[in-house]
Order: sequence, then structure tokens, then C-alpha cells
Amino acid sequence: MTEKELVKSLRHNDLSALEELIDHYTPYISSIISRILRGRQADVEELTADVFLAAWDNREKLRVGQVKGYLGAIARNRAFNLLRADREALPLEEDVLLLETDGPDKELDKKETARLVNQALARLDRPQRELFVRHYYYGQTVREAALAMGLNLSTAKTWLRRGREELKTILEQEGYGHEAAGGIEAHG
Repeated sequence: MTEKELVKSLRHNDLSALEELIDHYTPYISSIISRILRGRQADVEELTADVFLAAWDNREKLRVGQVKGYLGAIARNRAFNLLRADREALPLEEDVLLLETDGPDKELDKKETARLVNQALARLDRPQRELFVRHYYYGQTVREAALAMGLNLSTAKTWLRRGREELKTILEQEGYGHEAAGGIEAHG
């Protein structure tokens, strides 16, 4: 069936056209969602089904020559919406911000370090704080964290730089030298 016939059949409520749409575009839709939701196969499958349900519900909006792009846009939007919803529940537990010490010769013990880091992070806006935690605690690359949060890469890099500067300022105000912030500086 050509795309023109497919769109026409969908508009006439032909379920076999929906089945053909699903058969033809599932690999494409799944790959888009998989790249965004890495390692979350159950979510990929659920969102893929949601994309086709949305296409069926909005079949009057389908245009010949634009079906693939329309489905891809729905897939990306649904995947990013899921990530945003998950982001709202991102835990910021106290132990998340503890930095490892190499031994008793370090100036800061874990609790003091956590207090200072939390103090620095509290000065950041929530999205900036989330980016900082995603990158430095969860180990996401800057690109991964930016993508997950819907930020462009340069904004994410700027926010991380500002976060490091804020932490360095707080450590210096508390009387700790540049080496105390070394673990954070090194990731930049």
C-alpha cells in the first residue's frame, strides 16, 4: 500500500491500515525512543504503542509525505515528556553529594563536604542543580544530561561551569583552598 493509500484508509477508519502503519514504522519509532530512553525497554515498548494510538486518534492530521516525520515527532515528544516526568522525581538524597576522601590527611570529612556541596547546590536554580547532580553524581555525560533535560549543549556546559564556580567560592569562603574542590573541577 502506498503512503497515499495508507493515509486515505486510515482516515476511513480502516484498522488494517493501522496494522500496516504499525508494521512499517515500528522499527523507526522504537529506535527513536530507544536512543532517548536507553536501557528502558518496557518504556520503549509502551511509548511505541502510544505513538500509534496517537496517530490513530489524530489520523485526520496525517498528510501524505509527512507520516514518518509526524510519527517521529510524536515519539520524541513522548520520550522527552517521560524523561521530564522522571526528572521531577530525581532524588537529591543527602548521601548523593558526599565526596570520597583519600584518607585522614584530607581537610574535609564527608559530612562537612556534603554540607558545603549542599550549600553550593542550594544556591543554584533547580534545573541547574539537577544538571550538576546528573553529571557529577549519576555520571551522565554533559550531552546525555542536556538531552534528558531538554537543554542545548552550550547551556548545559555554562550551567555546569557556574555550578563549579559556586562550589569553589563557597569552599574558599569556608577557608578551604582550591584543592578541596579539585574533584569537581576535574570533571569540567
